Amino acid sequence: MVKRASNSNLLPTRAGGGQYSTSSRRRVSVDTITWIIILLSSCFISFYAGVWVAWTWASPQQQEGCIENSASSTSSASTDCTNICLNAVLGGRGDLARKLDGKLDSMVRVRVEKALETECPSSSNSKWSKRFPNTLNHFANGLISVNRKDMFDKYDFGVPMNGNAENEDILMLYDSREALPSVSSLTAAAAFNGDIPQADATTATSNCDTISAIFVKNYSKKVRQCLAIVGGQYQGYHVQRWARIVGEGKHATFDRSAPLRMTGRMLKSGTGAEEFEFPDPTHLLLHRDILLNYLTNLDTIQGELARELYNIAKENTVIVVTVNKGQSELLVNFVCSARSRGLDISNLIVFPTDLYSKALAESMGLTTFYSDEVNCALACWLFDCKTLTFLMFIVSQLMKSIPSYEAQQYGDRDFAVIMMAKVICVHLVCELGYDLLFQGECISCCSSSDVDVVWFKNPLDYFQDKNLAIADFDVYFQDDGSREERFSPYSANSGFYFVRSNERTKMLFRRMMYAGEIILSNRSHQEILIQQLADLNELIGLKVKVISRKDYAFPGGYHFNHVRDDTFMRSFVAGKSDPYIFHMCWTLNKDDKLKYLKQMGMWYVRDNCAGGGAGPNALGGCCSLDPIFSCHYRDKPSIKSCASAPPKDKDGISFW
Repeated sequence: MVKRASNSNLLPTRAGGGQYSTSSRRRVSVDTITWIIILLSSCFISFYAGVWVAWTWASPQQQEGCIENSASSTSSASTDCTNICLNAVLGGRGDLARKLDGKLDSMVRVRVEKALETECPSSSNSKWSKRFPNTLNHFANGLISVNRKDMFDKYDFGVPMNGNAENEDILMLYDSREALPSVSSLTAAAAFNGDIPQADATTATSNCDTISAIFVKNYSKKVRQCLAIVGGQYQGYHVQRWARIVGEGKHATFDRSAPLRMTGRMLKSGTGAEEFEFPDPTHLLLHRDILLNYLTNLDTIQGELARELYNIAKENTVIVVTVNKGQSELLVNFVCSARSRGLDISNLIVFPTDLYSKALAESMGLTTFYSDEVNCALACWLFDCKTLTFLMFIVSQLMKSIPSYEAQQYGDRDFAVIMMAKVICVHLVCELGYDLLFQGECISCCSSSDVDVVWFKNPLDYFQDKNLAIADFDVYFQDDGSREERFSPYSANSGFYFVRSNERTKMLFRRMMYAGEIILSNRSHQEILIQQLADLNELIGLKVKVISRKDYAFPGGYHFNHVRDDTFMRSFVAGKSDPYIFHMCWTLNKDDKLKYLKQMGMWYVRDNCAGGGAGPNALGGCCSLDPIFSCHYRDKPSIKSCASAPPKDKDGISFW
């Protein structure tokens, strides 16, 4: 019979006085040392295995070059050797290095420096110093510079590219090692101290799953601007602005002794004044009544308009124009100039603001849309809404409230009224599902001209070209040319643009309708439109394209009036340019606009029709087949020499 050992026999035996035996203590000590040796050996084996793997990944030529260069110590070869060794330390993409921590990481660094001194002597001075400390590694792990023009050529951000792009770089910041390019030497240079490496746009973005583009510019050399990139927070799609200012609104000024405080995007960097004007109760009341009347009758208005658009649309596209009596000559000129070149404008629809303009447009064979309901909605802009019932009874015109004369200056009350009329016209057509080319006033001018555009070629051929590199944008704008902060980031000209009707653009113009009180209070809708473009680009991916002022296919008043950059105008006068249109904006008033068009050879209206003298048969009695030329100012561009004419500006230098 076998006896089972008691549980007490399983415990270590004690020898005299309850102490463990000497042999037991020796066995425990030996076991502990053995495991420590095994653990350390495993760590070093793992490290050198990683180095060996990275080394075997390098091409035989690179390995040979590194070994040879260790002896020859030539400059360029030593750099290659350094990159190979650093890449090995990083485990190819940095995975191994990130897993090492604490004391082991320190031990590895010591061994790496010794290895680099042995295999790659040229790297011993670098000390393997990372460009960013660990406290920034949650969003900053490398820097690469890319030429600005190269970046814009690769990725069309939609904003107009400013000058000198060929000589300036953009800065790419990578939030992880995985986002860095796969080129080993470039990755090492981007991640470690030293000069910021440069790469082409394709290489620099080759491993980027997303790109967040931030556009910055200091508008005043007097302002010391700082940029704060805040990692570890929610992703932001707007820029917060802080400034040292005192005071409020238009009376605010910069004061470097004041604490930084949050401001709006409409703050002028040069002065600190706030350009945004909040709507007052009157603006809110007027806008409320406009929306109430407009939306109440929207179904009726759209039903009438849909029939007209169906009859004239080509390839689901129409041309939208607004006009009043004060600007009727410009409508006649546009039609005469288009027909003198044989351009088809049969899909044009005119939204007249008075009966005279309606009759004039129809006498030229143009389709018009004239609605009592729209008139009632807009009447509140110029008249007390308490008189609206009386106006509805006596007025049967589209937009009776819109002045029949031209606005006296940019930003006056009548000008703001006309801006809202244009928003309504575009909203109506876009909601009905039609693409549209809108031609209205140039918002940067001091004039309410509605059709200050001359066609040389049909611009719809450009916007409807499916093979065009920019064919997938939602909205296209002419570059206004102004770089005032309130027009950033697009500087879109709201007097000439093309819209593809889709859910994104419908939302855009609904928002514009609902922003009427701001349009009225700020007496302009360009800056409001640009704010909506930027917001919807971020919110729903609205694709906005502003055709740069350096693209001479769509020139305008900027080119005509910008004497420091007259490259296009001289090319145009010499007959060497081939633009689609010319938009005579940036003009003080209608009188100057007509003079500029005449001395540029863009005027086709006979003198007997000037000043609103166009009769019911305007097309036959007013149009000239050839442009009517006359000189007015020597310091403005002209198709022929006007050197003997007086200057427009004081001390103006002759263009010729």
